[in-house]
Amino acid sequence: MEQTSTFEQIDAHINAADLAAYKTGGTKHFSASLAATDPGGVLTKICGIYHVIKPILQGVLLIPFIPAKWKEAIRTFTGLMDTLCP
Repeated sequence: MEQTSTFEQIDAHINAADLAAYKTGGTKHFSASLAATDPGGVLTKICGIYHVIKPILQGVLLIPFIPAKWKEAIRTFTGLMDTLCP
């Protein structure tokens, strides 16, 4: 979902995601101790959830009343994450 998506597309994307996998006990959940012992594995899991929520972040950027500084923070974060999680 790289281009600007509609609300319905974002909603369908989020509804199709297995969010339970990222919660405690899920197959993609991780702890700080796992980050210390398996940083590459944790990065893969972080990238997975980032790709799930990225369309929401992109959608927030389109809301006119969101302050410019908030949008800048979102763009900075997504830029970093896009570099880490191509």
